[in-house]
Amino acid sequence: MINNVKLTNFRSHQSLGISIDPRTTAIIGRNASGKTNILESIYYGFITKSFKATQASLINRDSDFSKINISYHIDKDYDIEYRIKKTLNSASRTITINKINKKPSEVLGIQPVVIFVPDDVRIITDGPQLRRNLLNSIIIQVSKPYLVALNKFQKVLNQRNKLLNGLKHGLSGNKDQLFIYNLQLAEPIEIIYQHRDMLIKFINSVIGQHYSAISGNKDNVRLEYLSTLPKNKEDILKSLEDSTNEDIRIGFSSRGPHKDEVSISLNGYKVRDSLSRGENRSLALSIKLSEIDYIKINNSNPPLLLLDDVLSELDHERQQHLLEHTKGQQTILTATDMADNISGYKIVNI
Repeated sequence: MINNVKLTNFRSHQSLGISIDPRTTAIIGRNASGKTNILESIYYGFITKSFKATQASLINRDSDFSKINISYHIDKDYDIEYRIKKTLNSASRTITINKINKKPSEVLGIQPVVIFVPDDVRIITDGPQLRRNLLNSIIIQVSKPYLVALNKFQKVLNQRNKLLNGLKHGLSGNKDQLFIYNLQLAEPIEIIYQHRDMLIKFINSVIGQHYSAISGNKDNVRLEYLSTLPKNKEDILKSLEDSTNEDIRIGFSSRGPHKDEVSISLNGYKVRDSLSRGENRSLALSIKLSEIDYIKINNSNPPLLLLDDVLSELDHERQQHLLEHTKGQQTILTATDMADNISGYKIVNI
């Protein structure tokens, strides 16, 4: 649970400090007043990356550094601090908790966060990258082995792709190195698939209830993970070896967790480009509510909920279902004015 947030030269806020209610805090202000920036700083503080921009862009344009301080309580009081400095090409940062230096991997999962934004509907309507990113953002908050596997996979994948590009253009002749990379990729890919499959299985067990409660219909909602590789190490290695010549021809890795898809169906029909705006919004909201359920079960700390001007995008039924899930969990929302159907929340005007 967080207690207060202090920002220095963070985006539009040169100096800002707000206290956070243990239950619900509503940050009220006109458009372009910097409400979303506050949520972004909190998300960045616990997820270690922004949900909307690069690290360098977080620094106020009139400054060469930015600082975020978030006071929170778990078993005792903590203060997490980020210092972001402009560098020649981008930005660098340091992270401390109670003045002790920390790596990003040591921060992830301390305080899980679920964020709702108006364009969550893109989870349904846009390409597979957004759905893969969603899976990653959920699992890294509840599983250190997944985070380690994901980081190792990305590192080796980058090395493999660099070699493949060199082989394609005749800049490298070390084709034997590909086998080493394939060998190094097999184990983390297996771990990634195990965790992604568990998450998809869980979502399928609860999403129908959420969707029915929101839509009022007894529809069958199902997610399916479509992998481009087998699921065990031996078969993964063989498949990577089998794709070697094709990967050399195109100059990059054509199979793996970075190329997989999550298919979503409603009553047996794929949903891409076939649903109304309301149905897409109901599906997206159902997925995000399932995310809350998954984190609750797999992390000892309940997730902090960030709602970025989403209530105005929802009709009364969807608002009520979302607000039901904020009960018993700390929630911070932004809005241009106060919603009549929300009570018992602290108002912060900016």
